[in-house]
Amino acid sequence: MKKIFIPTIMFYLLIFQSNLLANEKVENYKYLEGLIFGYSSVNKFTSMPIQEEGRIVGGLKSYKKAILLSGLVPGAGEIYNGSFIKGFVFIGIEALGWSSYFKNNKNGRNIEDEFHMFADTHWSEVKYLNILENYELEHGREPTNLTHELPEEKTQQYYEMIGKYDQFACGWEDCDEWDGYSERRFYYEDKRYQSNKYLKKAITATSIIFINRIISLIDTIWGVKLYNDRVKNENIINLIPVEHNDEIIPSISFKLKW
Repeated sequence: MKKIFIPTIMFYLLIFQSNLLANEKVENYKYLEGLIFGYSSVNKFTSMPIQEEGRIVGGLKSYKKAILLSGLVPGAGEIYNGSFIKGFVFIGIEALGWSSYFKNNKNGRNIEDEFHMFADTHWSEVKYLNILENYELEHGREPTNLTHELPEEKTQQYYEMIGKYDQFACGWEDCDEWDGYSERRFYYEDKRYQSNKYLKKAITATSIIFINRIISLIDTIWGVKLYNDRVKNENIINLIPVEHNDEIIPSISFKLKW
C-alpha cells in the first residue's frame, strides 16, 4: 500500500505546485516595462488614446496541461484547475472502478477454471457419441434435438455447449440415456452462471471507468475556460493619461480581485 500511496501523494503535490506557478507564468514584467519606458516623450504619449485596452495580469491555465493530466488520472485536471473536491471525486470513482474490475474479473476467472476442470473430469465426448450411436441404431434415426456439433478444440464455445444444450446431457457421468437427467450438469451450469455474473460485473466496471474519464475530461476543459474567463475579467491593467502640473503623465490603473 505504501508503494502506491507515496508516489500518489508526490504526484498530486507536483500538480498543486504547478497550479501555483501557473499564476506567475506571465509576461507582466515586460509589459510593465513597456508601459513605463515605452513612451520616451510627452508628445508620443499625448497622441495615444485616452485609455489603452486593458491587459490581463495573472497566469492563465493551459488547456494542453489540463487535458494531459486528466488523461493520465481522471480528477487531476480538476485539481489543476483548483477544484479539489471534484478532483478527488473523479479519482475515487476511478479507483473504485479498477478495484471492482480486478476483483470481479479474478473471481470470474477462478470459477471458470473450476468448471473447466469439473467438465474435463465428469463429461466425456466418447460417452456422448456412444449413446448417440445407440440411439440411432435403436430408433433408426437421429434424435430430433440433435442441433449442434461440438468444436474440435476445447474452446469457450465447447464448455458452453456441453452444459447449455440438452443433447449433450448424456455425456455427463451420472446420465446413461439420451434424454436423461444429470445433477452434475446442473451443478456445472450453476458454476458457469456464477462465473459469467462476476465477469459481467467486471465489464460494467470498465464502462464506468470509461464514462468517468470522459466526464472528467469535459469538466476539465470547461473548468479551464471558466478559470481563464474569470482571470481575464478580474485581473486587468490599464494605461491612463493623467494631467499633473500642466503635463501629461502616464499612469497605471490596476484591478485585481481574489
